[in-house]
Amino acid sequence: MGTVRFAQIEPTTRCNFTCGFCAGRAMPQEDLSLDTFRAALDAFPDLQHVELQGEGESLLHPAFFDMVGLLRARGVKVSLISNGSLLSPGAVDKVLDAGIEKISVSIESADADTFRAIRGGKLDKVVRNLEHLMAERARRGLDRPVVGLLAGAHRAVSAERQ
Repeated sequence: MGTVRFAQIEPTTRCNFTCGFCAGRAMPQEDLSLDTFRAALDAFPDLQHVELQGEGESLLHPAFFDMVGLLRARGVKVSLISNGSLLSPGAVDKVLDAGIEKISVSIESADADTFRAIRGGKLDKVVRNLEHLMAERARRGLDRPVVGLLAGAHRAVSAERQ
């Protein structure tokens, strides 16, 4: 059997957005326990990179930064997929302090009205949060996290709404 070096782990199925295309809305709205998270790490001792992502917004998990800390203590790189709405100044400080490698933000549209129709959130808030993240990263002289934008799931939704 091969060695597992990369894993995607879903910390929560809870989300503060209401994306029509999301399967997570039909799932039980719950958080992964910290004990189960630790057990997964113990089961795969050769992990080199974990992406925290899934049908929910990972930053909603009350122990999200504890999970990141456990990973970083083992020398595991951490990436995150987020809707960007919870990257408040306090969360940005924690993200930068934790050494998160990459953040991918699901955005679906650069038009505020379309964004709201697809995701149920406010694009201007996400943009402000990303601007703050990038400014704070630069102020600290860091080159991480790499920040990217994800789009694509809206195509099916957009076609249905037209």
